[in-house]
Amino acid sequence: MSRRLTRKITAISQRTCQAAPVSLEGLLKAASYGYGAVTALRNRLYRSGYLVSRKLPCPVICVGNITAGGTGKTPMTIYLADLLTRLGRKPVVISRGYKGSLKTNASVVGNGKDLFLTAEQAGDEPYMMARLKRFPVVVGKNRYQAGLLALDHLAPDTVVLDDGFQHIQLKRDMDLLLMDHDHPLGNGRILPAGRLREPAAPALARAHAVILTRCPEPLPDKPHLISGLVPHLPIFYTRHQPFPAAFFSAENRHRDQENPGLGVFKNRSVVLFSGIADNQSFYKTITDLGATIAAHLAFDDHHHYTQSDIHQIQDLARSVPAQLLVTTEKDWGKLDPHIKWPMDLAVVGVTIAFEKEKQFQSFVRKHLDI
Repeated sequence: MSRRLTRKITAISQRTCQAAPVSLEGLLKAASYGYGAVTALRNRLYRSGYLVSRKLPCPVICVGNITAGGTGKTPMTIYLADLLTRLGRKPVVISRGYKGSLKTNASVVGNGKDLFLTAEQAGDEPYMMARLKRFPVVVGKNRYQAGLLALDHLAPDTVVLDDGFQHIQLKRDMDLLLMDHDHPLGNGRILPAGRLREPAAPALARAHAVILTRCPEPLPDKPHLISGLVPHLPIFYTRHQPFPAAFFSAENRHRDQENPGLGVFKNRSVVLFSGIADNQSFYKTITDLGATIAAHLAFDDHHHYTQSDIHQIQDLARSVPAQLLVTTEKDWGKLDPHIKWPMDLAVVGVTIAFEKEKQFQSFVRKHLDI
């Protein structure tokens, strides 16, 4: 599928207006009925026991969503793995390894100390998490087999399933459903006419808690839409909080030990480049930090940077009046650290910040009996 057609379909999936019957949008809407019916049938077969989910001999916590695109699953997975570590557990993160080149059933990306795979092999998000070297990360399309591999080689006592809400072949002890605060159900339509991966009602029925992300500050006084749909579910409110992941000097091309922090963006002209699910949110984040965006090269999510892309970024940085290059932590993990940039480069990461963090931690401890 061409990039132009992909972007056209993406734009259609975000619309809320009525589709004309004879149009690409109309065809996508018709296809969404079929997609939704197949998904609903599959879920029903698992609920009835006709298809059987398999269970690992340790607690499994799933972090996922029901809409295509970014809701903060990776920052939430990192937060949860770090929390479990602080609570005395030995977590392992298991991910599908989306867009990774591995063809095997499962592989260890990192054991919490050493890295064994590249971003190209493991996929962007698993590699980014493994680079932190704070907990082990395993990839595998079959999450049950990946869990067995982790248990055999890494001896964890808890599995955190990254982006696995639809992977119901593996039983979970807790399902955390992430939803964007302003657009929790996208445009209300199922793929490919919308962003929903499955019908919302049965998905919400499987969840143990809803985590709303990118919440405004302060929070609105009125109850959120989702609280009306599932009044029995705990709902937690979070925000994406940027942090300075790294800073590289153009002169010596190594990580600057005197990281200037987020203040480096204040009143500075910058060039952004990113290939994430929501490039616009990255643009807004850097603008909110006080920077003036001279240019932004926005690539598709999981973009593999070619030499031509690097030249394009370098040429753009030289041609516009800018003082700093800026990219995301996810993008940086896919780039050769020895690239010579024409100006200093700042790498920005994102963490999850809870409105009521102690309540969420108590929820996790109670649910897992920690």
